[in-house]
Amino acid sequence: MISLFLCCLSAAGISAALIRHMIRVGVMDIPGHRSSHTRPTPKGGGIGIVIAFLLIFPISQLLSRGDLPGAALLLPLMAVALLALFSWLDDIHSYRAALKLGVQGLAALMILLGLASGYFDVHTSSVLPALFFGVVGFCWLVYVTNAINFIDGINGLAAGSMALSALIVAAIFHKAGLEGLGHAALVLSACLIAFLPFNFPRARIFMGDVGSQGAGLALSWLGIEAALRTPHPLIVAFLLSGILYDVSFTLVRRALAGDPLAQAHRSHLYQLATRTGISPVFVSLLYWSFVLWGGADLRARLASWPEAGSSLSPSVALDAVCRQTRPYSLSRQMVIILKHDPKNETPSLDWFAALQNPNRLTPKG
Repeated sequence: MISLFLCCLSAAGISAALIRHMIRVGVMDIPGHRSSHTRPTPKGGGIGIVIAFLLIFPISQLLSRGDLPGAALLLPLMAVALLALFSWLDDIHSYRAALKLGVQGLAALMILLGLASGYFDVHTSSVLPALFFGVVGFCWLVYVTNAINFIDGINGLAAGSMALSALIVAAIFHKAGLEGLGHAALVLSACLIAFLPFNFPRARIFMGDVGSQGAGLALSWLGIEAALRTPHPLIVAFLLSGILYDVSFTLVRRALAGDPLAQAHRSHLYQLATRTGISPVFVSLLYWSFVLWGGADLRARLASWPEAGSSLSPSVALDAVCRQTRPYSLSRQMVIILKHDPKNETPSLDWFAALQNPNRLTPKG
């Protein structure tokens, strides 16, 4: 327990020190017509988050029982480091979307190889479960990483949501007896919590793609670990349900409107909410509450599951998901009824709101 506390304290300290350094370096994010901020602000705070995680996580593994030996540890760490480095360069040079997606895909494949080396036996594992694991895992890693990157548009929203999610996942791992993975999630949460005072409610620095994509990839990786090793395979999906709903809804709406999906925009639900006058602080806190609500809802739905204690095979986990879970109610999300002009992206708020029963809302006009 003392070693874990020291690891988390060291991670937070290193993260905060590097964030202060990046503020002094002063690589500025100049606001544009699609930006939520109005004055130049330093970016690259995610460098502190990612470097602290990459430094302290292996140390925490040495001090634990070692849940992730060899390639199962090194490949995910290398994947996070690769994507974070590329994302920092992208923060400076702005690469094409296709190149970004390619690097994200490479990082996802590295994580899947690490997971396979520690989980699947190539001589005994059947092909179909392994193939299903690979396809679903790849899509999950890439989509969640991008979703967190897309949602990182107002102070504290992405960092706070990830910090809370990692903290809850750490508790799940601890209950399952997975000490090493619990350490990983706690260290990630400590790095993100150290960033928040510099970004929320007023931003002295932004996380940047280096932080949103690097930490997002790490969290999505821990989500797969939870799916494979605990009786709570959907925990991270439920925790990030508010973010995933926002991004999915926005992508579908833009696709139906014929808008380029790779083009930067300001039409995410959280952006529309702030542009109609809702406080950005309130919106961020609301999304944090979605994380807590998602965790509580999953716990209630899985109350009848057996106590954690052993790893789940992919087939058992998939069967459990199909039998034990129901579709997650969108009534848990903020619902904003909007009339949207895809040409100028100007929202017209008829009115908002349903945290319990969205069916009682009827659009006007």
